[in-house]
Amino acid sequence: MLSVSNLLCDHRAGNERLRYGHTNGTDRLARRAAEHAVYPDAPRPVVVWAVTRACNLRCVHCYASATPGPAPGELTHEEGLALLDDLRGFDVPAVLFSGGEPLVRPDTPELIAHAQSIGLTCTLSTNGLLIDEAMADRLAALGLKYVGISVDGVPARHDKLRGMKGAFDGTLAAIRRCRARGIKVGVRFTVHALNQEDLDSIFDLCLENDVQRLCIYHLAYAGRGGKMQKVDLTAEETRQVVDRIFERTRQCHKEGHPLEVLTVDNAVDSAYVILQLEKTDPERAAIVERRLRGTGGNRSGCNIAAIDPVGNVHYDQFSWHYNCGNLREAPFSRIWAEASDPRLAVLRDRWASLPERCQACRFLPVCNGNLRTRAEAATGDWLGMDPSCYLTDEEILPL
Repeated sequence: MLSVSNLLCDHRAGNERLRYGHTNGTDRLARRAAEHAVYPDAPRPVVVWAVTRACNLRCVHCYASATPGPAPGELTHEEGLALLDDLRGFDVPAVLFSGGEPLVRPDTPELIAHAQSIGLTCTLSTNGLLIDEAMADRLAALGLKYVGISVDGVPARHDKLRGMKGAFDGTLAAIRRCRARGIKVGVRFTVHALNQEDLDSIFDLCLENDVQRLCIYHLAYAGRGGKMQKVDLTAEETRQVVDRIFERTRQCHKEGHPLEVLTVDNAVDSAYVILQLEKTDPERAAIVERRLRGTGGNRSGCNIAAIDPVGNVHYDQFSWHYNCGNLREAPFSRIWAEASDPRLAVLRDRWASLPERCQACRFLPVCNGNLRTRAEAATGDWLGMDPSCYLTDEEILPL
């Protein structure tokens, strides 16, 4: 997750400590972890918990391959409470309630309420269709500070990609209801060849509806998204899209709009920010590179973890085909800290296992080899080259 607005325009948001290696960020989390009597050396990840596989939409790129109904054997309410207690005791920095569509699960607000009551930082990832006036009131009463709502393009395109006519109108209404109650909203836009022309419209939607954050996701080849490789952006198209993101972000900053803009799931964007700044502001480029080295690029298996609806623990939300363990056999804290799964150990110290091109790249410390699930889907090799790298051979050479 790359805060473009921060790095290009020095626009700070309240959760920068989760992303950048300041004394208020990674260093602080490391110090807190070191204070634990149990597993003091284990990394503390942001946890994406898919509380259900059930969803009221059928999005073409869904990494969870969500279904109309729940998966057999989903965690019970009591098991969910126990999980949250364990996460609090393990001192994870945040829990993201996801799915499927998390609000399809009736007790999700109660789970969020419990998480909030024990001091966990919580966010909700939703399509918004179940956020009517009553649900918006309920989320606000819970004290939920942030809701991420997915928008896939202009109305007709959004509806087509989401598999439901009228979905856009329902989602926009949810955005407005949350904002009317003071809940911070982040619009989530997954960009690919089918909707790249809608990028400017998404920026405009955010500005027109007082949205505080725009997260632009690169396509991950997982779940149903694994069938979309042919409509992913080419390297040149990706570069053009990222250039436009940078341009619109600078424009927003210049015009005084406080929109925070992030790109997600392609750590190569971090390298590209540095390259662009080196052309115009070498001093700032050096500062940005130091900060991004503190982040460490893709942190699947280290600072990001996922739990699926039936309690399997994964390296990230895209790696459901690999399990590190199950919560019915051991608590998350033990699974994550003991790291008995060999792939988990590789992810935490992966440089020597990556392709030669990655090992030779000057930006390896800010990219970390990018997304392993995408590399595996494209090459058949979990440690292969992520095809989403759009840097030239000349750009990756050491200075």
